[in-house]
Amino acid sequence: MKKVFVLPLFLLLTLSAFSYSLNNILLNNFDTVMTLARYEQKDAIIVFSDPSCFYCNKLKNDTLSNLQVQQLLSNNFLIGEIYATNEKANFEGNVYTYSDLFQGFRVTGTPTLVFFTSEGTPLTYLPGYLDPSDFIKVLQYVALGAYAKKIDFGTFSKTPNNFVGTPTVISITQDEANYILQNDPMAKKIDSYPGNDADHFLKYVIFGKDATSIANKMLNDGFYNIYVVG
Repeated sequence: MKKVFVLPLFLLLTLSAFSYSLNNILLNNFDTVMTLARYEQKDAIIVFSDPSCFYCNKLKNDTLSNLQVQQLLSNNFLIGEIYATNEKANFEGNVYTYSDLFQGFRVTGTPTLVFFTSEGTPLTYLPGYLDPSDFIKVLQYVALGAYAKKIDFGTFSKTPNNFVGTPTVISITQDEANYILQNDPMAKKIDSYPGNDADHFLKYVIFGKDATSIANKMLNDGFYNIYVVG
């Protein structure tokens, strides 16, 4: 799997009029999130949650249902929610229950959000609820790699920033394509140009002999998530 081209400048589009169900954005399986993150080359977020937690539900209903938050997530992250149950997860070569993960990541309150690289390495964690405007700043900070550049978050958050993503074409295998289409509700299979009025924030998996030329046209037209099946 390799990235074949990235538009050199961040493309700032007027926010799409499309809206999404929370179920299309927030997944409910640890392994699925981590596998999709690896195949789609995006960072991952796991929300350690509880069904009776007021602020967990507020995070979902207010923050994760915000359109700009959803667009940032779709373009830059895979996100999932887990509860402290006996459901199994694979992490760093071992099998754990979700309850084990709560203990291993020292989650003492919910919601707690843990960020991972696309390869599953923990990056940082965020305890507690954030409203949409604050969470947008956090997502931009992580997605732009500002933490790696040692940029102070307080300084970053005060700087106007319209970043939502970088239009990118990624080459994937047939097996990866099948997994993405089966497990990511934001993914859509195509074999022809979808039209410039199509949703630019979906994840388009392109099949067929013209896949590369279709992908390049979509890239130039500002579609963010383009996957060419090789």
